[in-house]
Amino acid sequence: MRQLRWLVIVGAVLSAAMFMARQVGAQAPDSSALAWLKGLYQGPCTLPKCWQGIQIGEMSVRQAVDLLQANSAWRVEVFESPYSGAWVVRSYHQAPPYGIGVGFGGAPDTPLVANTLWIHLPEGALRIGEVIAALGAPNWAWQCRVGSPTFYRLGAARFMAQSSYSGRFSPQTYVMSISVSTSPRRDEPPWQGFTYRTGYSAAIQRACR
Repeated sequence: MRQLRWLVIVGAVLSAAMFMARQVGAQAPDSSALAWLKGLYQGPCTLPKCWQGIQIGEMSVRQAVDLLQANSAWRVEVFESPYSGAWVVRSYHQAPPYGIGVGFGGAPDTPLVANTLWIHLPEGALRIGEVIAALGAPNWAWQCRVGSPTFYRLGAARFMAQSSYSGRFSPQTYVMSISVSTSPRRDEPPWQGFTYRTGYSAAIQRACR
């Protein structure tokens, strides 16, 4: 009887410890990359119409560069095409989370177009499961062949993730980059959850042709 009572007490202590660990995990702060990503969708300046105070579609590429260069959190590089005179802009985040790069391009005195904006994330910084938990389920998902990058569309943002060679859409895959598109494709396969690529086969054939 004493041994049984001891086992019950040990079991109760272990259960309480596991419960507390889960609670602590649930309340753990976001990673710096996830907090930064959420910030793109919060406040008065949000994607796809605004980024870093830049009114996309209204401000010129030159004005966007001026705003970024005035922000010490970003290092900005501008390359001019010798043929067209268009600018290619690459900017690097110098504050946590380090390693984030944002680029866009266009003629310097024409409005910045959302479809030219892309964001590159440092390797291993963010998993697609975290993105979906924070921003909601994707509208679309596709992977043209096993081992190729997997794409998820959440509203106007398209997330490219490192895919599994098993062909599975996995919440554990790391996000590689984000591109902004205000022109949704009609042939993208509707999101069917984290399943194998074969579950998307008919729609993928249309998206990848």
